[in-house]
Amino acid sequence: MDETLKFLIQLQEIDEKIQKIKKQLIQIPQEINKLKEKKESLIFKLDEIKTKINKLEEEKKQKELDIQTYEDQILKIQDKLERVKTNEEYKALLREKAHLEEKIMEAEDEILDIMEKIENLKKEEESLKELIDKEAKDIDKEIEEKEKILKSLENELSKLDVEREKLVVQIPENIMKRYKTIIKNKGFPAVAKIENQSCNGCYVIVPPKIYNEIIKENKTTVCPNCGRFLYYQEI
Repeated sequence: MDETLKFLIQLQEIDEKIQKIKKQLIQIPQEINKLKEKKESLIFKLDEIKTKINKLEEEKKQKELDIQTYEDQILKIQDKLERVKTNEEYKALLREKAHLEEKIMEAEDEILDIMEKIENLKKEEESLKELIDKEAKDIDKEIEEKEKILKSLENELSKLDVEREKLVVQIPENIMKRYKTIIKNKGFPAVAKIENQSCNGCYVIVPPKIYNEIIKENKTTVCPNCGRFLYYQEI
């Protein structure tokens, strides 16, 4: 096997590793973002519950203020009842008092309903806090592991780039240009191994003459069908 072919095979091995790493360098940050979104979604849900509780607490306070207002109005009516002069006025004040008492009862029922909702939401909040505590730790750990993998891949990519440059300068420019064209048009492999007398790039049988030349002369040859570089390796 001539030196150029050896360099091409080595280059292809490096380029395949580089391609794989680059895919991971795109994929892993996407996975990290999904994990962060999952964590944010849990926190957002917790904030929603807190907002609902605060809103209900405000509603409860307003109902309590309403009751206080109704009670103050009833006291004023009580005072008027002691000084009323006509029967009609007395009956009107009693009706007004009864109406206010009904409003107080309605407000008290509404407060009980609000308190029940608050209690249920607080239970939900507590359960969600426990879930977030557990899942957030797991998510943070997973993110940390993925970030370590990213750093390791970036370091590996830098080393491979250096190795690649050393190889490229040893391959003739016309061979290098063809190698790039094959990868662009057909993808890997650009340098195809002959297996069972066939090109493992296009799986077409290599003509006997070319096959014998490759085995005997070990020179840089291309597949007549797909144009990939061919090489033969004894088992």
